[in-house]
Amino acid sequence: MPSLIRALVAWSLVAAVCVRAAMDECSDEQGRPQRCMPEFVNAAFNVTVAATNTCGSPPEEYCVQTGATGVTKSCHICDARDPRNHHSAVYLTDYNNQQETTWWQSQTMLAGIQYPNSINLTLHLGKTFDITYVRLKFHTSRPESFAIYKRSSEGAPWVPYQYYSGSCEKTYQKASRGFIRTGEDEQQALCTDDFSDISPLTGGNVAFSTLEGRPSAYNFDHSPVLQDWVTATDIRVTLNRLNTFGDEVFNDPKVLKSYYYAISDFAVGGRCKCNGHASECLKNGGGRLVCNCKHNTEGDDCNVCKPFFNDRPWRRATADNANECLACNCNGKSSECYFDAELYRATGHGGHCRNCADNTDGPNCERCLDYYYRDQSGSRCLPCSCNSVGSESPQCDNRGVCACKPGVTGEKCDRCQPGFHSLTEAGCRPCSCSPSGSTQECDVNTGQCRCKDNVEGFSCDRCKLGYFNLDPNNPQGCTACFCFQHSSVCDSAEGFSVHAVTSSFSRGNARDGSSVSVQWSPSGQEISLISDDYFPMYFVAPEKFLGNHMLSYGQNLTLNFRVDRRDTRLSAEDLVLEGADLRVAVPLIAQGNAYPNENMLHDSTDYPWRPSISHSDFQKLLHNLTAIKIRGTYSAGYLDDVSLVTARRGPGVPARWVEQCTCPQGYQGQHCEQCTLGYRRAQPKLGAFSSCEPCNCNAHSDACNADTGACDCQHNTAGLSCERCKDGFYGDATQGTSADCKPCPCPAGATCAVVPKTREVVCTNCPAGTTGKRCELCDDGFFGDPLGQSGPVRACRACKCSDNIDPNAVGNCNRETGECLKCIYNTDGFFCDRCKEGFYGNALAANSADKCKPCSCSPLGTVGRQTGCSQVTGQCQCLPNVAERDCSICQPGFFNLQSGNGCERCNCNPIGSTNGQCDITSGQCECQPGVTGLHCERCEGNFFGFSSSGCKPCDCDPEGSQSGQCKEDGRCECRPGFVGARCDMCEENYFYNRSAPGCQQCPSCYSLVRDKLFCVSLWRFRGTFGSFCGSLWLLCESFQFFCLFVVVF
Repeated sequence: MPSLIRALVAWSLVAAVCVRAAMDECSDEQGRPQRCMPEFVNAAFNVTVAATNTCGSPPEEYCVQTGATGVTKSCHICDARDPRNHHSAVYLTDYNNQQETTWWQSQTMLAGIQYPNSINLTLHLGKTFDITYVRLKFHTSRPESFAIYKRSSEGAPWVPYQYYSGSCEKTYQKASRGFIRTGEDEQQALCTDDFSDISPLTGGNVAFSTLEGRPSAYNFDHSPVLQDWVTATDIRVTLNRLNTFGDEVFNDPKVLKSYYYAISDFAVGGRCKCNGHASECLKNGGGRLVCNCKHNTEGDDCNVCKPFFNDRPWRRATADNANECLACNCNGKSSECYFDAELYRATGHGGHCRNCADNTDGPNCERCLDYYYRDQSGSRCLPCSCNSVGSESPQCDNRGVCACKPGVTGEKCDRCQPGFHSLTEAGCRPCSCSPSGSTQECDVNTGQCRCKDNVEGFSCDRCKLGYFNLDPNNPQGCTACFCFQHSSVCDSAEGFSVHAVTSSFSRGNARDGSSVSVQWSPSGQEISLISDDYFPMYFVAPEKFLGNHMLSYGQNLTLNFRVDRRDTRLSAEDLVLEGADLRVAVPLIAQGNAYPNENMLHDSTDYPWRPSISHSDFQKLLHNLTAIKIRGTYSAGYLDDVSLVTARRGPGVPARWVEQCTCPQGYQGQHCEQCTLGYRRAQPKLGAFSSCEPCNCNAHSDACNADTGACDCQHNTAGLSCERCKDGFYGDATQGTSADCKPCPCPAGATCAVVPKTREVVCTNCPAGTTGKRCELCDDGFFGDPLGQSGPVRACRACKCSDNIDPNAVGNCNRETGECLKCIYNTDGFFCDRCKEGFYGNALAANSADKCKPCSCSPLGTVGRQTGCSQVTGQCQCLPNVAERDCSICQPGFFNLQSGNGCERCNCNPIGSTNGQCDITSGQCECQPGVTGLHCERCEGNFFGFSSSGCKPCDCDPEGSQSGQCKEDGRCECRPGFVGARCDMCEENYFYNRSAPGCQQCPSCYSLVRDKLFCVSLWRFRGTFGSFCGSLWLLCESFQFFCLFVVVF
């Protein structure tokens, strides 16, 4: 603690004058700048320390050192996962509460924490600070050896601040309790053993003052060494060796667990470093701590001057001087400057202005730039602008006038005197221009003559590229190369001379194209046209003026023409040229003619042909000139001496305007109007105007037709471009060698092709009936053995399948035997000449509908359910008693086809059935009326009299009979009281009672009379019936009713 007190006293002396500044603004009451500093703080408070070792991961036991031997130690658990029992590095810089102490703790000696193994505690302050002290409060005994380091910037090396050790020389190679003498290095770390004893066992403090023992501490403002010494961005404490009682040598775990590092507080006193130019530090937009700079300074530590505040070097503020940054003096001509040390030493002002405006210069923009002068107002600097060639010097006088060299004139010496050119060091020279190609004028500065349109060169003595024939009479100087637009290089052709086409026009045309008569004047030797209605009429040139007159390009069409009235108005179409689908016209007063007598055939804009066309189109028109028309009527018009200048081969005055083209590759002829050998027209319809392109013959011909491009193919090739092999050869003709096409390995007359993927040669267009890669097989629909591979050679012949195959099908017959394989129309056989199984008919019939039809045998009536039949008749093989061609019905008198065993006989009763036939399914016979039974063998119910005409109905009275059925004789069985064959009458002594249905018996008297009469009757017949009647009589006496019944029935 005494050391800490001494340190604080030293700092109070150094900073006494700054106490008020630290609390106030950076200027005094009068607004004068003064030193200011941020408040003094514990820079480590709540800043997380990075520890290289901490207990609790995994949980471990530690014991509290008592110092007494044999005394039971109090042991606890350090667990990083338990908030109550962890001792992380956050407790180093938290609020130091003496009642509830928190601390950071390392692992114990049992885990290997002891020299030479060390532990680092690193504190990143996040910004530069002026460090006053570093204080550590230990929760265990203070270490035997530890050190404090600092660094001044991120990435800088660690610098030792102080060593604490009971063995300074052994551990740190430093003398114990050393000191620094005046003049020695004040940035060296010292070592002391003052705080290295094991006592106290807890609560021991160690405080390091950064200026203690430094001789210049009392002159801190003027000691850059100590200013740098107290500057730090990071503090590191390195714990090197634990203090022990020596009992660790026994390796008792309890003892080893009692030795470890533990620190309850880690404090760093200091100020945010702002070099006296800020009273506070703030966090910027990125969350970093920076100074809130004043005094025209900037930077994280106010360590540089702001731009344009460089009139003196940046310095720290001191108690005596705020050393604020001063603005540069640029006289309002610049906003940029830099500190110039040389200027500062020379003048006391180091602000050197840059990029001075308004053409000013100098450290303070106080003068004009070289080669500038100040105007009469004195406010602006203007450029001298002396011509560097024509002036003696680039500097002008105060009036801006330059000193000129001889022969040069102008305020700036920038031009030659009239009649001179080419401003040089020696003066100007006279102009020298070609009279043929120039306007006789030159540029006064360069001497370059002013050339005619198609002329170039310094003296206008040569034609431009694409032009030729420099001619003084040509307003444009040179004539454009025509060359059918294939070349821009030409020259005057040799062997041509001037020639004139002359004529007196002998024919006239009205504007509508109709012919009119022309008048000839023998006296005036002229022709005339007269129009009474002022409708325009034209003189039309004869044939010799027409056709190809390219050689007249740029030459004169001369004529004499007059009218008989002075008020005549000329028109825009006085002279008309037509040809190549082009038409141009010009007034007779064009081209400077006072009253016209000649017109130049030229495309120049100086000659107002309308519409305006290019020189190449004008020559195209002259190449195929179809009409020259001269308007002949303005009332009356007179024409004579018409002449068209042209050229022709032969001696005479040279016609230098005729071109001889230098043709590019592929062209030939005087005007490049032809394609050379090996070239063709790209667009034949354009004729000579078409470009030429190389013949595309794939190297199988040196020439092709210039118009069609068809090649004269060699090397067994064919096609427009020899792009394929000719028939009978194969290969890739586009390879461009003489061996591209080879003979096809095929029979005569066949061609071949190459399969793209396999490159195999395959014959095509084989002789009729053959196919295969080498025509070695018979084609589909043919058979034979053309190569004799299976025996004698047999030519391929068409298969004969009786027209019973699909001609579009493949594989209709065997290619070796000719056997038909795909018979249609239900035919079969080697030649498809018979019906196939299950079909019948005529396989050779012409109409397919008349060929083979299906047997359609009934499976129920056919033997073995066969589907086949006679291929001629179609008759199926029927089961017994089955009939028809397809065995589909039973024979008459038979039934039950569905049995599959043939038909059964009906067995119809010949008397009871109508015709002996029965139902084909059930066997039920057709019965006579009233007859029934499967075989019609009995009468139906209520019928009788079975006979060939059927059975008769009984017709029994329903009220009087027992039932509707009668007996064989037709008599019905009556109910009591009824009698008659149909039981439709009451018997004797019975009567019918409507109120009570049935026959009711008469009273008994009626029955006695009846009985008597009956017996009398029987007696009368006794002679006939003999003893029978006698007996019956006796019975009648006793059983009168029974006897009556026997007699009646």
